[in-house]
Amino acid sequence: MAYFTWSEELRVGNSFIDSDHQKLISLVNRLHDAMAQGHGKDILGKIFDELIRYTREHFTREEEHMQKIRYADFAAHKQEHDKLIKDVVDLQSKFNAGNGMLSVQVSGFLRNWLVNHIMKTDTKLASALQAA
Repeated sequence: MAYFTWSEELRVGNSFIDSDHQKLISLVNRLHDAMAQGHGKDILGKIFDELIRYTREHFTREEEHMQKIRYADFAAHKQEHDKLIKDVVDLQSKFNAGNGMLSVQVSGFLRNWLVNHIMKTDTKLASALQAA
């Protein structure tokens, strides 16, 4: 059974956002599985790189759509994006420097952040995109 499972309650009703979220959940699961199986730094590093790259791509897509519709909550939404990227890059830097060991707590943090962000912030965005 997957660590983090996509469910209908996470669906916001926008195809590109939902598709991106499913990919992000898959990446969190890959990271969690690799950590739980004790994989080496090389494998974990590659998954971490991919997770950060894809998260940035997803956030850029969302932010472009927000700007197109002049989304009222753009600044607050972007601030959430920027904080997550900073937090994850900091974790990656500690991992790469050998100063921090990735643990299942990292995947828990990512799962909880995604669930909260999707259900609160992205649900409002999807409604605004649909209304535009």
